[in-house]
Amino acid sequence: MKRFSFGHFVAIVLICTGFVSIGISLYVNQLTNKLEKETFLLLKEFADQDAQHIRSQVAADLGMLKAVSTAMSILPDPTLDNMTELLVTERNQNLFKNMALGNTNGVTYLDNGTMVNLAGMPHFELAAKGQAQISERVTDVLDGANILVESVPIKNKDEVIGVLMGTRETAEFGKLLDMQSFGGEGYSLIVDSNGDKVVESFHKNAISGLYNIFDMPDDPDHKLRDQVLKDFNARKSGIVKYTSAKRGTLYISYQPLGINNWYLVSVVPEEHITKITNTFITLLPALCLLIALAALLLGAYLRYIWPNLRQHFSSSEAK
Repeated sequence: MKRFSFGHFVAIVLICTGFVSIGISLYVNQLTNKLEKETFLLLKEFADQDAQHIRSQVAADLGMLKAVSTAMSILPDPTLDNMTELLVTERNQNLFKNMALGNTNGVTYLDNGTMVNLAGMPHFELAAKGQAQISERVTDVLDGANILVESVPIKNKDEVIGVLMGTRETAEFGKLLDMQSFGGEGYSLIVDSNGDKVVESFHKNAISGLYNIFDMPDDPDHKLRDQVLKDFNARKSGIVKYTSAKRGTLYISYQPLGINNWYLVSVVPEEHITKITNTFITLLPALCLLIALAALLLGAYLRYIWPNLRQHFSSSEAK
C-alpha cells in the first residue's frame, strides 16, 4: 500500500482551497447578475412612476382648460376685458405661468394684456383645428424662459372660434421628475424622439448645457445614440448599460410617454446600486487569501507533527 505523504496532503488542501474559491466566485457572479436584474426592475418601476406623474399633470391641465373653454364659449356678452379677467383668475387658481386667448387667425392676448401673433406655430395651429395638445419646448416671448404651451380649442357647437392656452415652465415639469430613488442619485428627463431635450434635469449628476442627449462630450463615437435611437424610432422602451468616460457605468432606462414623440429617460450611476455586490467582490480576494493562509498554517502544523504521525501510522500497519 502506497504511503500517504505530506505532499499528498498539501495537494488536497490546495485543491480544496481552489474549489472553495471558485465556489465563492461563482456565488458572487450569480449574486451580481441577480442584483442587476432586480435593479432593472426597480429602475423601470421608478421610471413608470415618473411617467405617470407627467401624464397625470398634462391630463389635468388639459381637462381644466377644456372646462374653462366651455365656459368661455357660452358667455353672453364676451369682451376682451372680462375674458382677460377670467384668464387671470384661472391662472392664479391653477398656477400657470401665463394664460392666453387667441382667435383662429393667430392673434393672441396674454393675461397681462400683451398681444402676440402665433399664426404658424404648430401648437397653435393644431388647437385651431380642434386638437387639444401640449407643445414641444418653446421660448417664452416675455422673458426667454423655456416653456410648454398647453392648448385647447374653444368651440361654439362644432365650430372652433378660438384657442385657450396655458403655459408652464419646463423646470416645473422637471420638479415632477425629482426621482428620490437610489439614495437620490438617480434622475430623469424628457426628450424628443431625436434626443432633443424637452424637460431637462437640474440634478447634480446630470450633464447641463446639452440640447441633445446624444451630444455628450464623453461619447464622441455616439455609442449611446446607436444603442438607443433605433428603439426611439420604433417607439420601444428598454434599459441599457453605458460606460461614460467621465461618469463611469450608467444604467439608462427609456420609455415612450404617449405624449407627442416624447421619451422619458431615467439615469442611475452603477456605483450607487451595486455597493453590496462590490463589497463582496472586494472582499473575495481577501477571503480566498484567508482560506489559503489557514490551509498553509494547518499544513505547517501537520508538517511539524508529521514525523510522529508517520511513526504512528507505521506502527499501526506493522500490527
